[in-house]
Amino acid sequence: MKNIIFLIVLFCINYSFAQIDIDQNGIRSTVTDDFAASAAQAKRYEIAKVGYNSYHWQRGALIMVELFQTRYSSGYEKYLVQIGYHEGTGTSSPKVYLVESRGINHNARIVLGESTDLSTSTSGKINRVISIYADVRYYTTYKAKITHVKNKVDTVTTSDQIQINTSPNSIDIPDFTVSSIVNNTIQSTGNLQVSGDGSHYISNGNLGIGTTNPDAKLAVNGNIHTKEVKVDLIGWADYVFKEDYNLPTIQQVEDHIATKGHLINIPSAAEVAENGIQLGEMNAKLLEKIEELTLYTIAQQKEIKKLKSENNQQSTINDQLKTKNQNLEARLAKIEVLLGKK
Repeated sequence: MKNIIFLIVLFCINYSFAQIDIDQNGIRSTVTDDFAASAAQAKRYEIAKVGYNSYHWQRGALIMVELFQTRYSSGYEKYLVQIGYHEGTGTSSPKVYLVESRGINHNARIVLGESTDLSTSTSGKINRVISIYADVRYYTTYKAKITHVKNKVDTVTTSDQIQINTSPNSIDIPDFTVSSIVNNTIQSTGNLQVSGDGSHYISNGNLGIGTTNPDAKLAVNGNIHTKEVKVDLIGWADYVFKEDYNLPTIQQVEDHIATKGHLINIPSAAEVAENGIQLGEMNAKLLEKIEELTLYTIAQQKEIKKLKSENNQQSTINDQLKTKNQNLEARLAKIEVLLGKK
């Protein structure tokens, strides 16, 4: 009798450890068997099918899929699959969000297939089914844990159902990369702080400070206090010093100022008020004006030097004429003296 009880207990323990489905008051989880890439050949596995109807409220619009790397290295991804009311109505579609990523290697991802119509409907609206795929690459092996509140079935026939393939088959797919950037929205009503080792960055989208509608990678509605600003710029104004540069004449500059009210190739005050300025581009334009002014200054200096030289030559001639005139006057004086003696 004791042996029988021991065997029953041992069976229950082994069963609990091998259990792949858990139902905790309607929150259901299923863990798949291992699925892996075939060496360097990437594979796609259909781990679940979900029945839904975008036009009606339904049970469990969110499905959580966790990917656990079991062989190769450390890697963990958590995805939220969002399939529910108003998702897939033509104006929107079911979505997958990466909400957590850990480890040093990321070789699996969750993607959705194309939705197709079922033969059933709910209140006149066709029910649909969509596949959840797990893609895995480069020698790696994974298990997936799928958590949901839908009704688990062997075959999806209507909405509010999920079919989970614990031993999915695979197809070959091209290699891919896995992003470890999560899709979480960060909000705070207090101080927002980012700390930790390494660099911190925003890889996509625009960042607004003092504005909720940033129109550039960084939009600041206010003052910026910094020690240095570095602008990466293609092209600089040294073309002004090329021999083929068409340097405007001083008269052309004067005429442009008289008619336009600003320098050539420089935006007007009205244009700046409407469009602002591009810092790097404006610095290049200002340098263009400085280099043009430098050429004008060099030309003027040459002209001044030439005039000085001509003036010096004229002074020398004047001095020579003055000396000759003095000599002539002296001779005339001598002649007058001689004539007076006679």
